[in-house]
Amino acid sequence: MNKLLHKVAHKCKRHPMLYFVRYALLSKNHTAKNADAIGCFNDSNTMDSIPKLYFEVNAKINVDPTQDELEKALTIGKFLRKTIVGGSGIGLSSEKTLEMMLAGEGGVCSDFAQVFNIFCFINGIRVKEWGTVDCFYKTKFGHSFNEIYSTQQQKWIAIDIHKAIIFEDVAHNNFFSVIDLFNDLRAGNPLRAKHYSEYMTWQQERIPLVYSQHAMPFLIENKENSIVDYYYNKLQNSMPIVIINVLLVLLRKNQTFIFVLDDYKMKLLPKYFQNLKLSS
Repeated sequence: MNKLLHKVAHKCKRHPMLYFVRYALLSKNHTAKNADAIGCFNDSNTMDSIPKLYFEVNAKINVDPTQDELEKALTIGKFLRKTIVGGSGIGLSSEKTLEMMLAGEGGVCSDFAQVFNIFCFINGIRVKEWGTVDCFYKTKFGHSFNEIYSTQQQKWIAIDIHKAIIFEDVAHNNFFSVIDLFNDLRAGNPLRAKHYSEYMTWQQERIPLVYSQHAMPFLIENKENSIVDYYYNKLQNSMPIVIINVLLVLLRKNQTFIFVLDDYKMKLLPKYFQNLKLSS
């Protein structure tokens, strides 16, 4: 019975309608002007809720506490991409996810973003998690990345740990925040992605795809790490991940997707109606 349940769950989780329903149920709209105040991982977590494994691994990263948050974040990013090969998606509790990634048993963009959140939190770096998608039904891509706050530069800075890149704001001799990056792309300007480590993704062609003027960025507002971990730890050995995620939605312990540059309700409509609304 368990095998059958896992087969059905695996088949369902790949269905495009499931992605559509997920965005329909979990999304909210918000104004970009006030986005600085929402979605920060640090505001909903405490140090004593972080699994011991993270502190053990963090001791090996050798983050310099005197550096600015951007430099500390880049040190963490370099360590993760040097240490973790990556692979298929994991999406379990934060401890199990890191354990499997370190063992070479997988890790996609969302897994990298998840563990990066926690290492930033341990090192006093304010951090957010973002996603980007091209559409809600039959998507060509979905991607997760992060944003950290630099005290020295007094701004949020987008950083992609999975692809080991940050984004140059050439006009201001600086790096882009997420909102400024996508506004710049939508203004027709070219993407300037800078690799900050020796790691180079073998999917270079995906970088200008997920970071384009047509992509829709959204904040991933996480719940308390310890609460989500509790359900995964309790259930991950007895039921498929997709069923656990459905349970979290029903219990309202799930993530929320916050769209700051696009009206997600309009984007849920078929293309014909979206164009009709835009032209009216």
